[in-house]
Amino acid sequence: MKKQISTVFFLFIIVTCVFAQKTQNLALTPPMGWNSWNKFGCDSINEKVVRGVADAMVSTGMSKLGYEYIVIDDCWQIARQPDGTIVADSTRFPSGK
Repeated sequence: MKKQISTVFFLFIIVTCVFAQKTQNLALTPPMGWNSWNKFGCDSINEKVVRGVADAMVSTGMSKLGYEYIVIDDCWQIARQPDGTIVADSTRFPSGK
């Protein structure tokens, strides 16, 4: 009886491991990028800084290594319209959305 329980448990573990990964090559690396808040907070984040970081990710080869995201975490918006649409800060980000 004890041997049967061990065998069933072992088979359960094997089946779980085999079928747990249904998609091949999913997330071979974690999502990699740069987040404005980690460096600047709200103090000096603006379009020039973000474009500079994006250009640096390309010129240093980081984009070829999988760094593909630029996250403008906060301080790019100034208000919401009555319908809930967020209004970008046109002073900090003059090129718009």
